[in-house]
Amino acid sequence: MQYEIIRYLISGVCTTLVNIGVFTGLRYAAGLEMQVANCISIVSAILFAFVVNKKFVFDTGNRGNVWKEFLSFSGMRVLSLAVEVFGMQFLTACLHLQDMAAKIFLQIVVIGMNYVISKFYVFKRRED
Repeated sequence: MQYEIIRYLISGVCTTLVNIGVFTGLRYAAGLEMQVANCISIVSAILFAFVVNKKFVFDTGNRGNVWKEFLSFSGMRVLSLAVEVFGMQFLTACLHLQDMAAKIFLQIVVIGMNYVISKFYVFKRRED
């Protein structure tokens, strides 16, 4: 369990770097609107996170259920997307945080939330 949490934190940092990197590139280099860049970066991070979580963090041994796990993972990450999209709007519009500060804060919230969802719902070990 201890090593799983360490692997999850490492993968969470990498996923966060993907999310923030894509967001930064789209928002500041390509000039996209904040929420468009945010949604694209979240989808990119979800795809990256699924592969890393499946292979590196929660090796469940379920080789035949990849699509089922992917659909569960993606479905549950819609909740993460909602937290990020609405959180970005709230933190930038109501609390007047800069978009990058809001993005980084929300990554911390989402990493914890996603661990619980992945561990207990998506990548449960199936009994043979």
